[in-house]
Amino acid sequence: MPTDPFVILGISKESSQSEILEAYKKKREYYQAHVFDEGDAGAEAARMLEVLDNAYQDAMTYSHEHAVVQGEGNSDFDLVKSAISAKDFVQAQTLLDDMYYRGGEWHYYQAIVFYEKNWLNESKKQLELAVNLDPDNAKYKRALENMKKKIDGTNAFNANKGESFQNAQAGGKSQGYNPQQDAATHRTYQQQQASAADGCCTACQCAICADCCCECMGGDLIRCC
Repeated sequence: MPTDPFVILGISKESSQSEILEAYKKKREYYQAHVFDEGDAGAEAARMLEVLDNAYQDAMTYSHEHAVVQGEGNSDFDLVKSAISAKDFVQAQTLLDDMYYRGGEWHYYQAIVFYEKNWLNESKKQLELAVNLDPDNAKYKRALENMKKKIDGTNAFNANKGESFQNAQAGGKSQGYNPQQDAATHRTYQQQQASAADGCCTACQCAICADCCCECMGGDLIRCC
């Protein structure tokens, strides 16, 4: 019985992760259909299902490590990168969703897709997952640090905008409305009105007194009284 996962799956080591998944599905479907056969046939099918599961995991791990280390060829991540460069984020996300094995590199490219959509917090979370899965990867750590700076800068900018807006609003209120000043103005107006009323009363009293004096002397200043 071969132990090479690619031999068990019937594919080459240069196969992409989607090709590995497709080969695994076909073989698993075949043995799944015979797992309930009687006798040794059913037992062999059940054993092969376990062998296929292990082979699939080993093949995907190898494919992932090969793509990260070599960084060349027609890997699935190259297709994701091409889709991102073309601004086709739907295709990039579809390619990522089709990948079964999701290691550090997967989360790294998922972070890039989120970043291009301006989903900064989601991108940061993906980079944190990538660093947790591969703590020694300088690329992941550098990207995470840059993302943190980006988010901190954005938050600081928004905070300054909010403070400036509040200051502008406060300044507008202080210039447009001053309760104490308006109250003082109102009191002054009332005092002016009262003074005017007092003046009128004093004038009337003087006129009546003058009329009385005139009448005593034979004249009449106010004809109606």
